[in-house]
This record gives sequence, C-alpha cells and structure tokens, in this order.
Amino acid sequence: MKTRVVKRFSVFALVVMIVLSLTACGQSGTKTPDGTADPTTAPTKPADSDDLLAKYDPPIEMTAWRFLNDGIQFAEGDDIENNIWIDYYREVFGINLSYVWVVPQEQFEQKMNIAVASGDLPDLMWLNNKNLIELAENDMLYDLTDLYQTRTSDFTKSILEQDITSFNTAKVNGRLMAIPHTGSAIDSLQILYVRTDWLDNLGLEVPTTMQELLAVIEAFTNDDPDQNGKDDTYGLGLTKNFIKDNHFGATGFFAGYHAYIRRWIDDGNGNIVYGSIQPEVKTALLELQRMYKEGQIDPEFGVKDRNKVQESIAAGKIGVMYGGMSTPGAVLKFNAVNDPDAEWTAIELVSIDDKPAMPITKMPVTRYYAINKNYEHPEAIMKLVEAGSAGYSRESKEQADEWSDKLSYDENGIAVWQYQVLGYEPAKKNLIAHQNVVKALQTGDTSILNAEEQGYYDRIKLYEAGDRNYYGDAHIFGTPSSFDIINKYVQSNDYLYDKFYGSPTPTMVERNATLEAMEEEVFTKIIMGDSIDLFDKFVQDWKNLGGDQITKEINEWYGTVK
Repeated sequence: MKTRVVKRFSVFALVVMIVLSLTACGQSGTKTPDGTADPTTAPTKPADSDDLLAKYDPPIEMTAWRFLNDGIQFAEGDDIENNIWIDYYREVFGINLSYVWVVPQEQFEQKMNIAVASGDLPDLMWLNNKNLIELAENDMLYDLTDLYQTRTSDFTKSILEQDITSFNTAKVNGRLMAIPHTGSAIDSLQILYVRTDWLDNLGLEVPTTMQELLAVIEAFTNDDPDQNGKDDTYGLGLTKNFIKDNHFGATGFFAGYHAYIRRWIDDGNGNIVYGSIQPEVKTALLELQRMYKEGQIDPEFGVKDRNKVQESIAAGKIGVMYGGMSTPGAVLKFNAVNDPDAEWTAIELVSIDDKPAMPITKMPVTRYYAINKNYEHPEAIMKLVEAGSAGYSRESKEQADEWSDKLSYDENGIAVWQYQVLGYEPAKKNLIAHQNVVKALQTGDTSILNAEEQGYYDRIKLYEAGDRNYYGDAHIFGTPSSFDIINKYVQSNDYLYDKFYGSPTPTMVERNATLEAMEEEVFTKIIMGDSIDLFDKFVQDWKNLGGDQITKEINEWYGTVK
C-alpha cells in the first residue's frame, strides 16, 4: 500500500507541473468571481487567487452524484470512492470528494429526475439538458459565467471551445450554467467511399456530383468492375438499418438530395421540423427504389445487418458505400487485406444540384457539470476543469504522455480516467492527431507527436512497408484519408447539426419508438418496390400518431435555448 501511495503522489506532482505550465502560459483572469480584486486570503480559500491550482487549506468538502458504466473496472482495493482520482482531488486541491449516490448508467436518468424533483441536490451535479434548463430557470444553479472567464486558463478554454456550438448548449438565457461534457461532432460526419481500382478498370473518374455517382454505381453493377467475367457485384452497399447505421447507412445519400432523415432541422423560419417527413426525402427514396429495381443494391439488403454487408465488402462484391471517419479501419481494411489490388478513396458527399451536400451530425454533449447555487465553494469546479485539460498539453510531450500513462490508464491497463468526476474531450482531438501525423510523415520529425499519435505514425509506417493490416490507420490518420475529407468540411463549414439535443419530450418517450419503427418499415418497402404514395401516407400517419405533438414540444424546448 505504501508503494502505491508514493506512486500516486509522484503522479500528482507531475499533473501539478503540467497544469502550472498551462496556466502560466495562458491564465485568463486574476480576479475573484465577482470581478473585483481579492485583497485577503480567507480560511479554506486558495492561498493565491491568481493560482488556478492553489490548494484549499484546510480542505473543503464536495458532494456529487454520478453513474458507473458497465465497462468500468477497478484495481484490487479500489472503488469509486477510493481511487487515484479521489486521492488526486484531495492531495492536489484539498477537495474531499464524496458521492451522495452512485448508480448503474441505465438507472441514472430516473434517479436524477427524482432527485431534481425533490430538490435534494449535491454540490456538483451531472445533469441532462432538460434538468439543466429546469434548475437554471428555478435559480438553483450557480452561474459560472464569470468564474469561467476569470478562473480558466486560455489553454483549457481552447479545449472546451473547439466546438463552440456544443459548448454553448451549456448556456441558459445567455449565461453559462454548467461545463459541458464535450466530445467530437465532426468525427461522425458522413463520408462517401468509392473503389478507385474499379474506377481505373472501367476508365471512370472519381464522381463529384450525384449524377456522376449514380453513373458509377450503375457501372459497378453492370460492367464487371472486378474483371472476373461474372455478374456478381453491386454498386451501393446498404444495411437493413440504413436509416440509423453509420457504416452502410443512407444518411449521406439522402443529404445529397438535401434531405435529413431521423434529424431535426431548421425550417428557415426559426422553427424546427422533422427531416424524415420533408419532400426532399421522397425524391431520394424514388432514386433508391430505381437503383434497387435495376439490381444496383443487394436484393437482400432488407434482412442484412452490418456484419453481413461487411462480408460482401470483404469479398469484393460492393464498390460504393457511405460511412464515417472510422470506416477504413472498421470495414474497408478487410477488403484491402483480402485483395492486394483493392483501393478505396474517401470523398465529400456529392449533391444533386449546385448546392453543397452537407453531412449532418448530432450534438456530442452527453451531460453537463453544474454547481449547486448554495455551495460554499463554487470556484472549486474550475480546478476540476483545469485538471481535465492536463492530458492534452503540448507544452511538454513527455509530461503529457506520462499523465496519459498514469491518470488515463494504470499499469494493468485499467481505464482509470473513468473515475474523474469531471472530464471532457477536445472536439478536434482526432483531426489534430491526423494533422500532426501527416506533418510527421512528411518531415520525419516525430517530436510533435504524443503517445497516441506516435502509435498511428508507427502503424502507418508498417502499412507503407507493405503490411495491409494497417490499412485503416493509414486511411484514417494519414493522407489521403477520411480525415482529409473531415478537414474540408471543417474548413468550409459545410456541415449541419441536428437542432434537437435536449432530453426526450413526454410524447417522444411515449410514441417515438413506434414512429421510428413505422418510418423504417415504410422507407424499406418503398425502396423494395411499393408505391411512393406510401410516403405521403407515412407523413400524415406520423403527424397524427404523435409527430405533431412532438414537434410542438420540441419547438417549445427550442424557444428556451436558441
């Protein structure tokens, strides 16, 4: 036990050095939360108001609630109340963190709703969007706006604000009422993938319009693109779950017609409407119906899940698919390993007209960290926020890597980062990794790479040496790659957000599963040959069976956040 304590203290010292370097390089403010100079040092307050990391002496208490996901693991003798992060908060910041309750993730929503309704709130809360708004409007949360401006380093702000749209979801009536648990929206943007060796075999160019893509899909179906003398290929790969699947989904195809299935979009008049009932969807469905009728889509797609369609890709039977950032590693590499001549290219979504086809993504905020208005030490949350950014430091590659090795995963590979009471991820972490890896590949200088990026670099070098098992790494983080396309989307700002990111409305809870099942059934039937008139009936049924009420509830929510 003594050895483990010593090791933990050395890690704490390391993190202090990292965050000190960050705050020294870019501290945003030196004032107290009310914006005035602090002439004195009060008991149980940080000794130096300019020091974002100053330790409370004597220590303070902080209570919280949280969930545990199914995959969380603990080393022998550890649990959520006794672990390296609990020790870290105490030894570095003088914060004694304890939990008023902890439940499995699937029970969290109900437990949180009951606690919010009763007003039985801890000092630090994990909240969903609905409860964030409710508590803020009832004046039960501490307004973090000034604290964030004055007690957050520029570096930490740069991490949290990489996706400013997502960050701003933590604001209520223009005031920052929580710190959002951010992730990446851009990583899930849709990308078009086409087999370029088949294009070469048929003398075709990479498609840049929907019309050109449809011609390629037809040629891949009818013109023996693999040159084996057999009629055994399909142009476009789809799964039975094409509405919601990322790999082999149709979201990117519909976007080419400016249709956004299973998403809530702006109607141009300041309101939100459901994308799946808009007229553009009907046009795209008609095109898919034609393609299915002409044999360009596997006739059994309606019963095939991702694994089955992936088998067809691996066997070299499909030449076009829609996917995401990870598709080269999750799907295409199996084709690349089986066929040394197989090559795929990532392409921006193509459009049916002169307007760009925009991929659409969901808001990647899974929870919010808020402070009870009555908590005696609201500024303490900003120390936890600073600690959350330390692992992303570029000031010292060695220190950041060691932080990752100790406070991210322990020596046994256990993901101890999950023990943090407050954490977040840079929205552009993977895009930045791609940019750094490409630069290192071009220059040979790997000093800019952190441990994760070094791993991508090393595997890409193995791919370049002939090992196609690393096809995915090369075509995600190298160049040309999926991240080349995502970077284009980001640079041009040609992508959309699902406008609804709130908690399910009452009618959604009651009716949404039925409405979504109806949508999937009707769209599949239309593609497989049923009358397109089914779409108009679906729209009316959707409205009558709860869709209109859901739309009303969502627009009421939208009025509180826009």
